[in-house]
Amino acid sequence: MVLSNAHLFELFNAGTQPAPLTLAFARFVAQWLIVALPLVGGVLWLRGGQRTRLDLLHVALSVFIALGLAQLVGLAWPSPRPFALHMGHQYLAHVDDPGLPSDHVTLIWAVALATLASARGSWLMFPLLTLGLLVGWSRVYLGVHFPFDVAAALPVAALGAAAAWGLRERLGKWMVALLKRYDACERAALRFLHRD
Repeated sequence: MVLSNAHLFELFNAGTQPAPLTLAFARFVAQWLIVALPLVGGVLWLRGGQRTRLDLLHVALSVFIALGLAQLVGLAWPSPRPFALHMGHQYLAHVDDPGLPSDHVTLIWAVALATLASARGSWLMFPLLTLGLLVGWSRVYLGVHFPFDVAAALPVAALGAAAAWGLRERLGKWMVALLKRYDACERAALRFLHRD
């Protein structure tokens, strides 16, 4: 038996009286867990060396390309969200824009797949894929995405990461030059702040 998108949505979407703790957890995951990525990235940028910063630029490029592709998919195949079709129960306010693929999950999975290009960060791929799955579940549970919106994020994220990998060689010298200018500006700023 093949389950349709609507049937899967009914399985995962919260009912009329969801458990308060599950609802609070889902809202936290759906809205705030994604904030950890730029925060961790910022800490790694400030504490890391040139190799770490190059990896972070590669991750950012993967995310940028994947989110751009997600917008193109949304324009080419505008898929309504469940609440626009008056399906299920909605527990998270959201604009009525196309839902396929999920931008949140696309972003997280683009980061996950981009870590494969990093020798030291590749171990993060599976935890980040799991994090994306958890965020996807929460957004279906809260009624703002269909399960296929979440599933569609994986090939889009993979294309973004693959495109960034293909561009890495061409953009490598530009990224190194950019980091050298950043380092020079950072040193100048620190000298200015520490002068007597």
